Amino acid sequence: MLRASIDIGSNSVLLLIGDVTENGIEEISDTSIITGLGRNLDSSGKFTKQAMLDTIDAFKEFKTILKKYDIESSEVLVTATEASRVASNSEDFFTEVRKKFGFIVKIISGEGEAYYTARGVTLSTTTEDGEDDVIMDVGGASTELILVKSKPFKVRKTVSLPVGSVRAQDWIDEGKFQEKMDEILKKNDLSNYKTKSIIGVAGSMTSLGGMMKGLTSFEGKKINKQKIVFSEFCDFTDKILTMEKQDLHEQYPFLGKRTRTIGAGARVARALGLSLGVETLEISTYGLRHGTLYEGSIDERFTRK
Repeated sequence: MLRASIDIGSNSVLLLIGDVTENGIEEISDTSIITGLGRNLDSSGKFTKQAMLDTIDAFKEFKTILKKYDIESSEVLVTATEASRVASNSEDFFTEVRKKFGFIVKIISGEGEAYYTARGVTLSTTTEDGEDDVIMDVGGASTELILVKSKPFKVRKTVSLPVGSVRAQDWIDEGKFQEKMDEILKKNDLSNYKTKSIIGVAGSMTSLGGMMKGLTSFEGKKINKQKIVFSEFCDFTDKILTMEKQDLHEQYPFLGKRTRTIGAGARVARALGLSLGVETLEISTYGLRHGTLYEGSIDERFTRK
């Protein structure tokens, strides 16, 4: 039986259709659309009208895809993360979504986001039994650091930091990025996540992996499990931060709307990686949507009551 999951993030909305097997997930369809729900969130405290319209358009496209596979909207596992936790109008918006499309949206906690992200990522890792991994999930409005044991699966520790590519871009535009980043690093004890090797996940990190490979179209199989010397990642970040948005889009057309925030996402990853002592960065194209799909349900202890 095919399953489907939707991850409503702070920058993109993603639909995954797959078949869960003994070896993990056999992906059938994987679609990502940039909608920017987290844009200007800190200043306005709510989703913008345009972001909601863009998200509605994404759901229309998802409905068409799901129909091809005879999957009902009510059967889809739909989660929403940091932007939806913060926005004052998220509940009303998702009520409208349910009425229009039949999707039952669960706003999950930072702990839940970390759990399902780690569950998804560990489906594609080759870590030995009993060893730990550190995952860095750079989203649009938050970044989760997760210390996880892959085999058998267990989340040891996790922290959700209120910074992601969309939020960081807003801070860059306001000239406050370094101030805000320093404040976050000062407030949070990240000593448990210090590591020489880290796994980077979600849209910003997978896109940066594709860019460093020189791809002009997004090819997940070429990006997944890619290993990057972190000093080279830092140098690449410096390079793209000096480029005009138009030049970035021309050189890496697969970025699409992500062109606006990709440099900000890179700055977040670089700041955290340097703070944690990272030497090697591994990219994973697996994530939250894979975790919920594999589990087959959303644990109520992770949802907003």
